[in-house]
Amino acid sequence: MIFLYNIITLLLVPLLALFLPIYLILRPEKRHIIPQRLGFGLKLPSNRKKSTVWIHALSVGEVTSACHLVKQLYQDKHKSTTIIFSTTTVSGYEVAKKIIRPYSDCLIYSPLDFLPVVNFFLKKIQPDLFILIETDFWPNLLHRLAKFDAHLLLINGRVSDRSMDRYQRFSLFFSPLFDTFTLLCMQTKDDARKMLRLGINEEKVKTVGNLKFGGQDLPEPETVSQKQFFPAGNLIILAGSTHAGEEQTIIDVFLNLKRSVSQPLHLVVAPRNISRCQDIIELFENNNLTYTNFSSNNSYEVIDVTIIDTIGDLSSLYRYADISFIGGSLVNEGGHNPLEASRCGCPVLFGPYMDDFSEISTGLLEAGGALEVQDPSSLYDILQVLIHDETKRKVLGQKAQSYTTEHKHVISGHLELIDRYL
Repeated sequence: MIFLYNIITLLLVPLLALFLPIYLILRPEKRHIIPQRLGFGLKLPSNRKKSTVWIHALSVGEVTSACHLVKQLYQDKHKSTTIIFSTTTVSGYEVAKKIIRPYSDCLIYSPLDFLPVVNFFLKKIQPDLFILIETDFWPNLLHRLAKFDAHLLLINGRVSDRSMDRYQRFSLFFSPLFDTFTLLCMQTKDDARKMLRLGINEEKVKTVGNLKFGGQDLPEPETVSQKQFFPAGNLIILAGSTHAGEEQTIIDVFLNLKRSVSQPLHLVVAPRNISRCQDIIELFENNNLTYTNFSSNNSYEVIDVTIIDTIGDLSSLYRYADISFIGGSLVNEGGHNPLEASRCGCPVLFGPYMDDFSEISTGLLEAGGALEVQDPSSLYDILQVLIHDETKRKVLGQKAQSYTTEHKHVISGHLELIDRYL
């Protein structure tokens, strides 16, 4: 199958070369990334240590998950091990510059999965161990790493029902891909069972827990200089990682709350993709809401909404919120990580679509640290209760925080496994 894959990619090269200039014109932010992903200007540490670990995380969520693990690995092994960290997306790279670079020897973009490019990266990096965080499976990279005699670890592996259907439908392609790994460290027993159903050797599959529980020390946001990020005296509702179709619902609920609640309220909206900020600002204007950009350092007098237009600050800002809502859950996007809010002791709300974080969302609900809303009406009802009941907010936040601290052992469990290959 890998031979067929490379034949197809080779045939697509002329087409890609034809449309690449158009793509770069339409997406100017990608102009500096593509050359780097092809290997141009690849700069690696000149002083190599006893061993080299290459850790890869796709984007913001995976980078954030990896932070505490990389930090601990660096503290334990930096004298003997070169740590190369790669990511794929611009936003992932920006976050990695803030929270990963201090604990790695080099930060790079991942290679495009074209065989000559992959071979070039491998020849330059020469990894003894490759660690993939959660997802981003590329056939040439994984197969060539295995041929290179590097150990491959999947860390924090998860398999949604939707992904499992795809893996089973194309098992001739995916089963050999997963089999390249030396060890598959899955988040839950259900994830591990799904790997076994794909025919992976039982000895290669382990349930180690969710790396997101490890968390990280959350620094103050560096984007703005002010200490008061949101208006004083207001109850802060933070909607994090929102998707198209959710913001209007949140705005409608917020407007209804402002009419029915005497306490001053302030809404904070952090879209999952900050390129959508202008579209969301138009929604504010259409609904006669005053707003400010988080990056602008504007005065907060009589401002209804703050839009988070920066990368990497959201996880730190939950500590300033009185109530949080986790986006991607009122629309069918699989949800996002609620631990960033619960770790700060912030009450957590989310919708019914939390498939990508089913274990965590279920655990938080059972622990009494989160509430699930089904629709705009229930979101309004629950917010109204929490706004009027400070004690309920406090208890909800405490239970959310307690739930996260109960699982911090997962970092040491992962480090013990990694240590076998260094």
